[in-house]
Amino acid sequence: MAAKMQVRRLDHYNLDTALPDETVAFYCNVLGAVNDPSRRPDFGFPGAWLFLDDHPVIHLNFVDEDKTGSTGAFNHIAFEAEGFLELCDRLDEHGLRYRTSELPEIDLLQIFVKDPNNVRLELNIRGECQAVAAARAEAG
Repeated sequence: MAAKMQVRRLDHYNLDTALPDETVAFYCNVLGAVNDPSRRPDFGFPGAWLFLDDHPVIHLNFVDEDKTGSTGAFNHIAFEAEGFLELCDRLDEHGLRYRTSELPEIDLLQIFVKDPNNVRLELNIRGECQAVAAARAEAG
C-alpha cells in the first residue's frame, strides 16, 4: 500500500547572497543558527549551511552582487520559535527594526524582521500570550 502524500514542515530554504558575512552573522547571532562548515558538502561553489535543531534549514550560496536576481512572488519565510520577549530583546540589541503582532484569540505572538538580504522572516511563538501579558503587567 502506498503511503499517503503529506507535506509536514519546512526542510530548508536556499538564498543567494552577495553579503555572506552579514547574512551568516544575522542568522547565527540573532536567530541562534549554527554554522558548521564541516557538514556542508562540496558543491563546487562557496556557501554555508546553517543549522537549527541539528538540521540544515538555511542554505546560503555566496554569489557576486550582479548575479543575485528576483525571486518573483516570494513573500516571507516563517519559523516556529519560542521566547517572545527574549527574541525582541535580542533584535533590539542588534539594532534591528521589526514589528510584532499579537493574536491572543489563538495564543499566537509573531515577530516580523528582515535579514541583510531584505528577506522577510516571520517568527511564530505559540503558547506565550498569557506569560507575556503577565510580564508586561509586572514591569508596569
